Amino acid sequence: MKKIPLETILSTAKGLLRDGIETNRKKITFPVTIQGQPFYSPDGGNKEIEGEMWTMYTVDGKQWLIKIGEEVYNLGIYPNVYSGG
Repeated sequence: MKKIPLETILSTAKGLLRDGIETNRKKITFPVTIQGQPFYSPDGGNKEIEGEMWTMYTVDGKQWLIKIGEEVYNLGIYPNVYSGG
C-alpha cells in the first residue's frame, strides 16, 4: 500500500469541513485514499478499497485540527460543523 501524501490528507479533511458536514461530536474520523476521495461513492466514480483512516478534532467547536505524526495542523475555522452543546 502506498503512503498517502500529507497534502492529500489535509485537502480531504478541509473538503469535508467545507462541504457542510455536521456532527455533535468533537472528533471526526474519515477515510482518505491516494486520490483524496471517499472509499466508495454511489455515483460509481470511485470504488477504491485501499486507504487510511484519519481523525480531525476541535477543542472550541469552531477551529478544527488534525495531528499527523508529531505535528498538529490547523484546518481552519468552521463554526457550523460542530452542533453539540
